[in-house]
Amino acid sequence: MIKFFSSLFYFFKLIFVKKEVDVLFYYPQHFNRGVDNENILFQTLYKSCDINSKSYVVFEEPDRKCSQKRNNNTIPFDFLFYQIIFFRKIGFSEQRIGEIFSNLFFRRFSCKNIIVLSQSLLEFFRFSIKDSIIFDLQHGIIHSKKEGYIENGVINKRISKNNINLLLYGDGFKNLLEIGDKSDYINNKSHVIGFSKINVSDLHSESNGNILVSLQFTEDHTNNDNLKLKDEIFVFVKENPKHTFYLKHHPRFNNEVDLSEILNLENVHIAPVQLMNCFEKCSIHLTAYSTTTFEAASYAIPTIFFTSLQKKFNMFYEDFKYPVVNDLQLIENNYLECSKRVKKWQSKFYSPFDEDKFVSLLK
Repeated sequence: MIKFFSSLFYFFKLIFVKKEVDVLFYYPQHFNRGVDNENILFQTLYKSCDINSKSYVVFEEPDRKCSQKRNNNTIPFDFLFYQIIFFRKIGFSEQRIGEIFSNLFFRRFSCKNIIVLSQSLLEFFRFSIKDSIIFDLQHGIIHSKKEGYIENGVINKRISKNNINLLLYGDGFKNLLEIGDKSDYINNKSHVIGFSKINVSDLHSESNGNILVSLQFTEDHTNNDNLKLKDEIFVFVKENPKHTFYLKHHPRFNNEVDLSEILNLENVHIAPVQLMNCFEKCSIHLTAYSTTTFEAASYAIPTIFFTSLQKKFNMFYEDFKYPVVNDLQLIENNYLECSKRVKKWQSKFYSPFDEDKFVSLLK
């Protein structure tokens, strides 16, 4: 409730007090995955704005189902967000809601650039703060079946209709989008600005028998898919009793499946909270299709993939051409060679952050 009233006070004040900023950052609460509940995907961009004297404000979207805590250094968007939800339920389009708020809460508020994560409220911001350039920052992997980007051979209408610019982590992702988009939108409106977490040290010279399991149990899957994946994990762990498995929940996990049967096995533990501690402890990564595969590769840690959901989620071999065979024993027997391959592969998709390029895009 404190966040709600803080939000109410802030946005009511905007009705009467003029505010101008260079950049508005907007993101959902579940991206608060840093040590101090910070949004690590935006941290580098904040620093660039500070260095280049760009003023900015950060709005945080609430998520009641989320286990991630709120960040006290942001402006809670709660008051406006719940109004948006209400207006949607009574039949208002996001465009119409944006127009209403444009003449009320954003009448005295102006910003030149808006940067969002997860394509959040794109149409709302397009019509509530009309003169801004809107950017969507890549937050995960992009592949040929990711409908938020490509639909039937052209860029998603939600992106093109609202004239959204895409900020990408590397040429590998941009190339995938260019292949999937038969128009020129990607070529003109996508920009590779790189990523901050790269060129890191290798952590292991050999397999230590510890395996990090990035779980994919979310409401995005059908119940049947979640149960199939759970059964495959159970069998894999049982078949490898000499290994120790550390399970790490997806940030949006909401008890979609009961994992007690797996957690009761002697060689299974809950993973450390911080991902870096997981990588330090585990020399191999295991998942269905988690983006953690790329992060593990940056530390030269190979990944093994579950196969029960591959008909729907096989992007790491179809699109990304993962360079290591999907076999635990072969990876352990050739650990150093596999480590070198995955680190080189990762660099095609995640290039160094280019601050000059990022700043040049801002109006």
